[in-house]
Amino acid sequence: MDDSENFDASSARLYTSIQNEFSCANDGSIRDSAGQSWYIWRMVDFQRWWHAFENIAEVPLGRKLMNAAADQEEFLFEQSSFFNTGRWMKKTRLKSSISKRWDVMGWGRYEISSHSIYSHLLAPLCSGFALAAVEGLNSERKKVQWRQLSNVQIKLELEKDSRSISQAPHPPQFPWDSNANPPLLIEPNAVKIDFQKVEHGWTHSGERTCFLPSGLFQRLFDYVRMQGLVLRPDILAAWELPKDADFSTWVPLILSSLAVDEVISQSERPIYIQDIDSWKQLTDVYLRPFGFGTFHNIISLDEQGGVEFEIPSSPNLPFTVGFLSSFWQRGFGRKPMVKLEKKNQHWHLQITSFLSYSA
Repeated sequence: MDDSENFDASSARLYTSIQNEFSCANDGSIRDSAGQSWYIWRMVDFQRWWHAFENIAEVPLGRKLMNAAADQEEFLFEQSSFFNTGRWMKKTRLKSSISKRWDVMGWGRYEISSHSIYSHLLAPLCSGFALAAVEGLNSERKKVQWRQLSNVQIKLELEKDSRSISQAPHPPQFPWDSNANPPLLIEPNAVKIDFQKVEHGWTHSGERTCFLPSGLFQRLFDYVRMQGLVLRPDILAAWELPKDADFSTWVPLILSSLAVDEVISQSERPIYIQDIDSWKQLTDVYLRPFGFGTFHNIISLDEQGGVEFEIPSSPNLPFTVGFLSSFWQRGFGRKPMVKLEKKNQHWHLQITSFLSYSA
């Protein structure tokens, strides 16, 4: 058997592992075998989203991203009892399990012995995942710094931290997911990926792609909420939030939605809206397969393309809102006015022309 046959067999095993672990749910999310929510991100899209998110917030958030990744990965380890294994060759088996996990998620490779990461992910993100792994493996807290040695190699500098290991808290909840009902899995093995294994990860339709946990974003949004950010008046003018809303709680959703708009504006995704049925086609192609949400119902509001979506409560609502409002802007060539309102345990998202409000 030559190297290409070995590689193909490895790819097949990895793809099977992905199919066995993840399923699509009726709320437009992707769930793992424990019911936790995940997204499938093209890496170039995540980088665009992150840079836009940080730039619009106008505060450096790299360390917050690293902490969010570490805390969520630690939480997922605890939920799955990842490090509770027998004593015989425990560290060897755990290192192998960590390596397989990074393969499945598309994060690249973490060489624990040399504290070297080989990945196309942003350094704060993969450094956070690596920190959680090494802390769990050694049962002690670590302080970490990272150095980007090349476009794929990151060197971690770790030192012991005096803090004791404590259980990672659940991801924080927000108004848009606090009343979410448990999603129904559409069918087992419903995640459809045009998969190809490559060095330091895998691709979907030729683009480097990976899984990222939604809890990471919930933790990041919580950090932003506590920053007390004040958005520009021209940004706020295009948003109408629930009347009883704590504004600081909704800042992360607005920032995330605006960052999604930057992703769409820089991508080559064709966005065509001919009639109201076009919206289902867009969500079926760009949202549902990647865990970014969906809508249950849609109605037309006016002859200028105004629409109202009924969306289930879900952690992915900031991305659902961001994609739908960005699609509207691309499809109609006008700035959208976005209104969110809670009705009967579902969110109603109205998107209309901002010009009619400002005229």
